[in-house]
Order: sequence, then C-alpha cells, then structure tokens
Amino acid sequence: MKNPFRRLISHVLVKAMPELEIIRDNSVSWSYLKSSIIDSRIDSFTKIQSPYKLNSVVIGKGTYLSHNSNISLTTIGKYCSIGPNFFCGWGIHPTDGLSTSPMFYSTMKQNGTTISKSNKIAERELIEIGNDVFIGANVTVLDGIKIEHGAIIGAGAVVSKDIPAYSIAVGSPIKILRKRFSDENIEKLLKIKWWDFNEKELKDVEVYFFEIEDFLKKYDSKNKKII
Repeated sequence: MKNPFRRLISHVLVKAMPELEIIRDNSVSWSYLKSSIIDSRIDSFTKIQSPYKLNSVVIGKGTYLSHNSNISLTTIGKYCSIGPNFFCGWGIHPTDGLSTSPMFYSTMKQNGTTISKSNKIAERELIEIGNDVFIGANVTVLDGIKIEHGAIIGAGAVVSKDIPAYSIAVGSPIKILRKRFSDENIEKLLKIKWWDFNEKELKDVEVYFFEIEDFLKKYDSKNKKII
C-alpha cells in the first residue's frame, strides 16, 4: 500500500474498525476491503454495510447486515438485525471418516488437489433464518441450521443447533436461555405474521411496540384483519 491516499484511507478505516489492522501489512491485498454478491437475491429495502461477501443468499425486506458479513447458501427473512462479523455457512467436514481433509472425500480441490473420485458427503446444507431475528456481533451459524422467527442470538455465539421461534440463545456451545413470550402469545404472533403486513398495518407494530397483548387482540390471527 505505497499510495499515500491509500495509507490515509487505511488509517481512517483501522481507527473505525480495528479488525482491519491486517491491511497495514503490505503483503495483504487491497481487495480485502472489496465486497461481492454472487447468485443472490436482495430486497431493495435492505441495508448491507461493506465489506461483505454474499454467495447464494436471499435476504428479505427491512433487514440490515452490519460490516464484515460472510454468508453463503442462506435465506434471511424480513426485518432481521444482524451485527458485525457474521459468518454463516462454510461447509461440512465428516467426523466419522479416516480423515477430515476434503482431499479424500471431495472433488472440489479445496486444498488444491484431490484423490477422491466422487463426493462422499453433502458438503453444504441450506441455512434458514426467519423473520424479525436479531443476531449480535461475532456470531457463526453452521450449515443446515434453522433459526426461527423472532429469535435472538447473543454476541459471540456459535449456532450449532436449531433455535425455536422467539427464543433467546447464547454461548458456544449454544444454549437457549428462555422464550421471549408465553407459548400462547408466540403461537398468535406466528399466525399473525406481522412481517407480511402492508405499509398501513406496519404502523401498528410501532404503535403497540410494548403493548403486546393489545396488539394481539387487535389482529385476527388468520387474516390479519382489524377486529
């Protein structure tokens, strides 16, 4: 990074994002800061902070991703809030074979070569993140995991099992602390599906933000029509 302008940009970025200290090393490519989207469908009412890498990702309306998201083979619903350094989907290694190296079970040549004549396992599984999910900073989600609507994932968690709707889960290994609401109210919220409301109805999510019972009384759980 010999260009003085690039050095200035590097200095500013490192002050704002300490994890980018690596770019001070002249041996590291400036492309580290580049973002990419491959084979993905992103709603126009979605905010994604750079840098990011998205591959085979679907993201719904009103969701935001903080910086340093690295996501693949994942669906993310509407109105999700995802913190920085989100790592989601990076393949599966077998644990019951002679080796964990893909050189012996995959034809993809992850280490540059392979002696496997076939793909012996399914190396990728779809990750599903529901609507209105909050995920804190520095979270990793493993392949094949499903995080249901309204769940909260605490910072630093490694999500290695499915998380039920409206549950709060933390830690590594991940554990469920509690549910956000009663089972009855969770069932009602899942039937109402407020994230599919039109613009007029969405205003009631703000109006009744802390009045959950009043909100549930107002909306019919099947048709979302005002009672």
